[in-house]
Amino acid sequence: MSTIRKFRMQSAGTAYNLELGFIPETVEVWNYTKWETDATKVKFYWHRGMAAGYALSELCEDTAANHAIETTNGFTVLSNDSFSTGNQTVSGITQAEPPVVTVTSTSGWSDGDIVEFHDIGGMVELNNNRYSVTVINSTTFSLQNIATGDNIDASAYNAFAAGSELNIAKNLNIATDNAGFYGITLGTTVVGANDDVLYIEAKSADTYSNLGDVA
Repeated sequence: MSTIRKFRMQSAGTAYNLELGFIPETVEVWNYTKWETDATKVKFYWHRGMAAGYALSELCEDTAANHAIETTNGFTVLSNDSFSTGNQTVSGITQAEPPVVTVTSTSGWSDGDIVEFHDIGGMVELNNNRYSVTVINSTTFSLQNIATGDNIDASAYNAFAAGSELNIAKNLNIATDNAGFYGITLGTTVVGANDDVLYIEAKSADTYSNLGDVA
């Protein structure tokens, strides 16, 4: 099941951090203000495979080439540096009962805090789920069932794959000014001029089917 979020905003003419609550697979931005202006970039596309700052732009033009690749000031996924201390980068998860999670720091975390995982590589069974934690030391904690307190059994889960994804553990008990904690930066090329009216649609996909080599 995919997640779709839609926004309408009035541009300030500067880059904007759009909080979504997920890392999107695709983003489309329409500039309603410039839609009838000939030879002006009015629509921008992004997909997860694009390099930081890139976008595919579409011009309001039917008589010539009307698409271009933008290599700067397009879209960029919000980095972990933009997140609050409640969000920690996961560097390891054991296949055990309970699984032990290694993060950058558990400073400020307490037993019983609720953690939510997003974009975990390999051990995808944890993604978008919430667990109670038991803090072990300054960089590790274990996972328990929120309702029962029982240890989570991850012995049959897929192995964690460090570096393959963003690998974020968010402590929901730690207050943050960045409530969305996932999102994408709309660069200056995308947001247009001050007071331009934009329509934005961001999508994520929860499930993939790997078809392999079908050639």
